[in-house]
Amino acid sequence: MRLDVYFTRHELAAAGSEALTGASCVMIDVLRASSTLVQALSVGAGPIYIAGSPEDAFALRDKLGGALLCGERNGLIVHGFDLGNSPLVYTAESVGGRTLVFASTNGSKTLLACENADEILVGGFVNLPAVVEELINADKAALVCSGKLGRYSIEDAVCAGMIIDRLAAQGGKPNLVSDSAYTAVWLYRRYASNPEETLGCAEHALYLSQELGLAEDVAFCTRVGTHNIVPRFVDGVIR
Repeated sequence: MRLDVYFTRHELAAAGSEALTGASCVMIDVLRASSTLVQALSVGAGPIYIAGSPEDAFALRDKLGGALLCGERNGLIVHGFDLGNSPLVYTAESVGGRTLVFASTNGSKTLLACENADEILVGGFVNLPAVVEELINADKAALVCSGKLGRYSIEDAVCAGMIIDRLAAQGGKPNLVSDSAYTAVWLYRRYASNPEETLGCAEHALYLSQELGLAEDVAFCTRVGTHNIVPRFVDGVIR
């Protein structure tokens, strides 16, 4: 398996339009889009339309009729949206059986940036074992981290490294083709021995926990294997 890691969508853009050709791609936004999308599908929401901006989200809602507007900007619910980006508020009662339009600061844009891949999956810690099972037989894979506002984030990189480590342990034989891929594995191996130290200094985790009071969100999003579904992004829609 030829495997690459991109720490931000800008790094992916720099690699060129053919970087994802023929690849199974995993979009990783641990805090919080990946975790929220997985949770939403697990309680029966869907389809989930992805918008690159709040303006696009409002336009999609008007076109679809009856959809819930979901997402955030800089961690806070957008004025006029129905739900923010906390996975804890996505319950069967709030979103079960509903069509959603989702726009987040980082994850939505990263999903849209992956459009040239053969398949696009959504992954995080919450569904990591299931993601590994989906990738195990791929010939080419790419792990695309969302980061925060165009910058690298520790939690996404650690998650990418954990996926690679588990692929290797389960016979996937990943052939790492970039410094980013090796760096992700090395960072994960540090995380494996002391997760609280590594994620405890993550900029976005600290912002959510200390400035927005969302420590429970961070705890939810960093638990491994709580969900066994892998959302797929096809033609602008998560199912």
